[in-house]
Amino acid sequence: MSDQTDHVTYFLDLIDEWRSLQDTTLTLDGRSLTISKLVAVAEKHIHNVVLEPEVTNQLKKNAAYLHDKIASGHVIYGVNTGYGGSANVRSADVLELQRTLIRHLNVGFGETVDPRIVRGVMAVRANSLALAYSGVRPEIVRLLCAMINADVVPVVPLRGSISASGDLAPTSYIAACMSGRPDARVVYGGKETLATEAFEEAKLLFVEFQAKEALAVVNASSFASTLAAKVLFDANIAALLTQVVTAMSMECLQGRMESFHPTVHLGLPHQGNQEVARNICKLLQGSRLVKHGLEASKEDDPEILKQDRYPLRTSAQWIGPTTEILIASIRRVTVELNSVNDNPIIDHRLDEIIHGGNFQGISTTVAMDQTRQALQLCGKLVFAQLSEIFNYMMNDGLPPNLSGCDVRSDFGFKGVDIATASYASELDHVTNPLTNHVLSAEMHNQSINSMALVSARMTEKAVELLQMMLTNALCAQCQAIDLRWLQIQVTNAWKSSIKRSQMADRLAGMELPVPWYQVAFCASERYEIMEAVLVSRGIHGNWILSDFFTVVDRLRVLVTTGKHVDEVVACLGEGTREVYSFVRETLKIQFDHGSKEDPFDLSLEKIFGSIQSRQIVELLCRVFRKDPNFCHITACIKPVRRESSEENSSLIEKC
Repeated sequence: MSDQTDHVTYFLDLIDEWRSLQDTTLTLDGRSLTISKLVAVAEKHIHNVVLEPEVTNQLKKNAAYLHDKIASGHVIYGVNTGYGGSANVRSADVLELQRTLIRHLNVGFGETVDPRIVRGVMAVRANSLALAYSGVRPEIVRLLCAMINADVVPVVPLRGSISASGDLAPTSYIAACMSGRPDARVVYGGKETLATEAFEEAKLLFVEFQAKEALAVVNASSFASTLAAKVLFDANIAALLTQVVTAMSMECLQGRMESFHPTVHLGLPHQGNQEVARNICKLLQGSRLVKHGLEASKEDDPEILKQDRYPLRTSAQWIGPTTEILIASIRRVTVELNSVNDNPIIDHRLDEIIHGGNFQGISTTVAMDQTRQALQLCGKLVFAQLSEIFNYMMNDGLPPNLSGCDVRSDFGFKGVDIATASYASELDHVTNPLTNHVLSAEMHNQSINSMALVSARMTEKAVELLQMMLTNALCAQCQAIDLRWLQIQVTNAWKSSIKRSQMADRLAGMELPVPWYQVAFCASERYEIMEAVLVSRGIHGNWILSDFFTVVDRLRVLVTTGKHVDEVVACLGEGTREVYSFVRETLKIQFDHGSKEDPFDLSLEKIFGSIQSRQIVELLCRVFRKDPNFCHITACIKPVRRESSEENSSLIEKC
């Protein structure tokens, strides 16, 4: 991958690859396992895993080379020595050393690893061993592939790894199943059973590990890298959604496009910043809910802010570094998936046996710690944007709590607001890095250890928390966009009613005397108040009010019945309208107007499910695809009208 590859292009290519792998065969060669392929294997999109033909020949040569070295009397770590800090022990019983390795590592209990991750780990171990630097016979690698293909997945305890000499404890349970531990348990065909029964039914044969083979299976941080790959796949989806949510926040708050002007981001030319600015402009191209042009060239209004607050104005600068972090993290983890991880390295090609430490999973830890920081940055931004949207003192005229009915008895999204703060606080907490929480282990032999698997587990939690925040954001933003559209329609209706009256000259410039949302949702009460205001000006405005409230009543019916969606879509950006339509039409989540028939939690579950199941990926591919006709500067300066769209007052005229 070129250093100049942008995040969207890079990740959409991975998504395309992932989508293309349904019911295909994966050939392992030790060099080309991507996170997309690994996720597809783990989640059973790929059911058949095989070795590249040449791999078998190399494995045979490599195993024979090791056998010859042992026969000639060489002392080799993990073959005829003890393990770790006990490497000063020598033993001639090389087979018993492999058996006792598994026994002393099978110490786990409690929660177990998701079987999908274990499937992925077996593919990663097979891919690593396929490089033929580990001294294992082809039978070992073939069995790992056969277990995947037969859907025989070992039950593995979740905790107990420090990811230093690899993920020893969890991976030892795979080795235990492979070698026929009598009480080893697996998930077979979706049900937990004994490995002996599953192997018999699947017509698989246990292996007796020869010299170094058990060590080669367990001696790598493959649980960490596998979970990291899955987490990164979903983290990148969340990063794209954060940009979508930011674009929708712009429309909710009628933000200014000049914040994303190319000149701004040429001045601070970080690649991520520039890319995010382009993405947001593309998502908002054609939107009539944002402000275009440069504020300095407009007539000044001393009653409004001259520029947006930081959650909008500096969003590209805030999100930009996260895209660069995520690309770097994918690069690190992909290297781990295609590497010789165990020790010692057996190189029959150069006639060398080399003791080293490729099992140290610190690259994965750094990738996960930094990914978690990127997710926390995304979450912090989403929280800040939502706080502004929820707060009627800051949101430029939207009702308190985004209530879609009487604000005196309905508190709208207040619970969503509170829950979002909870998720944000927990996300802040789990962002703490693992690299500064390392304890010496195993006779001070493993006095530095990566804790990569724990870091990956924490990042998995961080992804879920950000997904929950994004869920709340998408639900609330669709409500806010509806309310913003309704605000425009109500205020335009008032102006139109005045213009059509015989008293237009006397009422010119008169604003609504009560908040628009009180007019929209408490019409009968506000009629009397507005009538009194007109009378106080010496105007008997029954015709004006009758005309105005007739339109308002129809607008309210449109919004509460969902018949307003097409009109709202016409006001949104090229990308944001797709997201809005997805929530309103695909997921069938309606405008909230205080109905007991539409509980918040059920709507939120629909959005959350679409993110976790990756149903939303198709949408992201559409809205983030490159458009050769897109002009960044034009998108900032002026809206691009769609031929099929009408002016905001179109519905008023129809009414």
